[in-house]
Formats: sequence, structure tokens, C-alpha cells
Amino acid sequence: MQSSLVRFDLGIRAGLLLPMKHGKGEVRNQFFIGIKDHYIAEIAPFRENHISACEKFLDLKDQIVLPGLVNAHTHLAMSLFRGFEDDLPFQEWLFDRIFPLEAELVDANFVKVGTRLSALECIRFGTTTVNDMYFFPEATAEVLDQAGMRAIVAKPFIDFVMPDEKHLGVNPIPGRAERFKNFYEKYKNHSRIQPALGPHAPYTCSDELLKQIVELSDEYGVPIHMHVSETKGEVEESIKKYGKRPVKRLHDLGILRENFFAAHMVHVDAEEAKLFSKAGSKVIYNPDSNLKLSSGIAPIAEYRRENILVALGTDGAASNNDLSMFGAMDLGTKLQKVSNHNNTAMVALDALNLATYEGARALGLGNKIGSLEVGKCADLISVRMDYPHVKPLYSVLSQLVYAYQGLEVDTVICDGKILLEKGVHQTLNAESIYSDVEKMRHLIKRV
Repeated sequence: MQSSLVRFDLGIRAGLLLPMKHGKGEVRNQFFIGIKDHYIAEIAPFRENHISACEKFLDLKDQIVLPGLVNAHTHLAMSLFRGFEDDLPFQEWLFDRIFPLEAELVDANFVKVGTRLSALECIRFGTTTVNDMYFFPEATAEVLDQAGMRAIVAKPFIDFVMPDEKHLGVNPIPGRAERFKNFYEKYKNHSRIQPALGPHAPYTCSDELLKQIVELSDEYGVPIHMHVSETKGEVEESIKKYGKRPVKRLHDLGILRENFFAAHMVHVDAEEAKLFSKAGSKVIYNPDSNLKLSSGIAPIAEYRRENILVALGTDGAASNNDLSMFGAMDLGTKLQKVSNHNNTAMVALDALNLATYEGARALGLGNKIGSLEVGKCADLISVRMDYPHVKPLYSVLSQLVYAYQGLEVDTVICDGKILLEKGVHQTLNAESIYSDVEKMRHLIKRV
């Protein structure tokens, strides 16, 4: 029988606490976080009697505790293509290698295996929330639910028949709206999994398809997640085919709206940025893949000056090649310094905001996550400080962005549930996942 003194399901003592409340970088020493029924119930200076008030207590007195990280653009199942067909021109990589591979290999089992591997990696690197777009979204959502993560999962739309439609007959495209409805109905009331629409990109979606996306978003009130203006060639092709740049075309089709998330946005002019700002649409910055695929550097500092909310993403492991948000914060910050010829164009606090508070707001989740506050969902992580590369500690903000790499993460909690404790996974079996991945690797090599 539980003692009447027990007020919290889980309690945490944080040696250093970075709540990111209102996006501020204030650090508190020796604080307590009390969790009850998935939510943060108390944040206060630590006292010894807090221990007896908790059913389970984690003493992280020598660690930094901060909000769980938000990876705002992923293709989780593509981790199975990590390191496969690297160092190719973008068009050749995507159209000649990746799309044919997906058409040949991707099925529900492929997606489950790849997503389990990515969930294992995300949790290990301190990510509690992902915004994913890939085929067989039902399989992705199922795995992420089992892993205990929080996610927005988009059902993809594209002009050609997708891998998850091959078994549906000669022309499965007209039935997409009904299949999205079924996906939406299954997860519309889920506490951690939110359905979304995922038109692939302007260059793979016709006007007719994009108009359908607008109608579905209006009908179901769900967000739209799309790749936009990733490469210079994409912009040139849009001007040639439609007589307008991609963002202007999307604006004219009515897609720009508050719940529109545009991944990349590398090649955008001042007029398009203003259209984006006026519509309240959001940008997802993917520095690693943009650099690796030589797409360019997104003008993030300019977007933020235009009051556009920006989130941070890793993209898929096929084009990154890892899912570390610590790496994305580090590289993303330095790229803005270089591209703006100003080493204060983006600073450590900005990066942490994009990965937590501002990133959550950009995805429409700011009332639930992104900062550690009473009443919000208990999504938080801790990182150890007993490594040589993070000493001496003068600034928690600088160290987290410029020195930490991700494997220093010790504890991960999402929705009040422990997913990683002392570096050990609690919801996923790494050995079993690695075995399945190895089988899939042999299959991919044979294609």
C-alpha cells in the first residue's frame, strides 16, 4: 500500500537544472522535479524530504537536467540506408538510388525495423519527440508508441504510386484520402502520437494533389509537413514549370498556414520569407543533410528576424548520417556564424531553443513540451558531467551546444515514463534490434 506521504510517481534531483522556460537560459542549482500522472507537478529547490515523497527517486545531483530534445524533421526508417550510396550528387542519390531502392524493398517490416533502430538512437541521444515523414506511417506510429516516444507522424503523399500502395491494385491514388482518414481516426486522441499530412515536395506533387492536401488539413485540423526549396535546382525547375518559385506557388495554392512545417527552406528570397512570416508557417532547419548534400545553408538568422518560428532537425540517417540533436545544434550554430559573417548571428541559447522551447512551439506542441514547467508533460533528459571533453564547466549553454555529443545522455523520460536509465534502454531491446538490422543489411546489399 502506497504511503500517504508519497505525492509523486517519480522524483528527480537535478544538480544543474536548465528549464528553458520562456526560452531563457537560466540555470538553477540542486533543484527537484516531481512528476505525477505524466505531468510535472512540482519544481522547487531540492530538500531531503522530497525523497520520501516519491514512489521512485532518481538522484542526478551530478548531472544537468533539461527538456527532452525535439527532432523536427526525420525519416526514421531510412536509418537502414545509413552509409549506403553516400557521396553522390543529390539528384542521382535521390532519384537514381534511393527511390528505386525504396520501391524494391520498403514494406511494413522494413519500416518497423528501421524505426526501431532510429528510436533506439534517438532515445540514446536524448530526443523524446520526433516529427517524421515516411511510408507505412502506421508501422512508424506503432513502433514509436511502443518505444514510449512522442511523435507527429505524417502520412506521405506523392504523385507516383508509393511502396505502401503497391498491393492495392492498378490505381491506388484515389483511395489515399480514405486511408488517411483511417490513420487519423486511430491516433486522433492518442496522448503522444499525432497524425499529419506529408506531401513530399513541390517538385513531386502536382497542383491537384496539393489542393487535396489543403482540403484534408482543413477537414481534419492536422498539420502539413513538407520538403521545400531544399536545392537551387528545385527552385529553377519550379520557375521553369510553373512560372514561380516554390514558396510563392505554395502560397497561391493556400498551403501556407500556421500548421505548415517546411523542412530545409535553403533557397528562399526576401519576398517568400515575408509570405511565410505573414502566414505564420514554420521552418525546420537541417544543417547536417544540407551540408552533406551540398544543398546550401538556410538563412535561419533572417527567418528569425522575420519572426518565423524555427525548429531543428537531423533529417534521415541516409543523408546525415546520425540522429544526434547535439551534433545538429553544434553544426547549425556554426554555419549561421559563417554564412552571416557574424559570430553572434546564432549563439548557443538560440540552438537550445530550436531544439527545445522554440522547436516545440513551431510544431504546435509548446503547451505540452519544450520547457520544464509545472503542468507540462514530463519530457526531460539528463546528461553526465564526468567526461574530459565537457570540463571545465563555465557555461552550461555553451558546453551543451559546443562540447556535448549526445552519448553523455544518462536518463531519458517521456510523458513521465523512463525510457533510458543510467544509459540503459528500458523500452527497447537493443540486441534484438541489431539482429534484425543485420538481416536487413544483407537484404539491401543484394539489391
